[in-house]
Amino acid sequence: MYIMNAVCFIVVVMVISCYGNKTNTQKGSYTLKLENANYEELRSMFMKIKGTGQGMGEHQEKFSAFAVSLTDPKTLGVGQIVKFNKVWTNINKDYHASTGVYTAPIAGVYQFSCSVMTVSSNTLRVSLWKNDTKTVSIFPGNTGHNMGTLNMVLELKKGDKVYIKQGGSDKYIYSESDSNFSMFSGYLIR
Repeated sequence: MYIMNAVCFIVVVMVISCYGNKTNTQKGSYTLKLENANYEELRSMFMKIKGTGQGMGEHQEKFSAFAVSLTDPKTLGVGQIVKFNKVWTNINKDYHASTGVYTAPIAGVYQFSCSVMTVSSNTLRVSLWKNDTKTVSIFPGNTGHNMGTLNMVLELKKGDKVYIKQGGSDKYIYSESDSNFSMFSGYLIR
């Protein structure tokens, strides 16, 4: 919103400036003196903000984000990748619900987050993996309803895989279809 206001302000200033630079070509007729370079600069700024020229438009085509959750509780197998089945957002379809794996579409810096719940005397340990490397883990505990959350910023290359994987003997993950307690998300920062 602020950007659009700034662009409108710039356009108004340029138009006022042009009217201030009127030249008399014939008696009673005027032409606006707007140099081609100024026009092209204004056009370029407008296209970038609108998202159809270079800049924002290019970034949007490469942008990637996803948000997924579980709809039911699960007892995971040892070393099993968690397949979050409810897809809320999947820009450019880089998260694959059938495998539970997110694939980086381009090299860049990404933010990932995962929250999981376990209940009663059940326990859970999961980790965020980048390709074959475990990065961070969470262990929500084993009394009552326990939540655990992990957040991580990772530098990825195109084609790198990121996923949530069960670890150890702790393997009960809880969720409900109307509450979506357990979720996983990520997006390209730059």
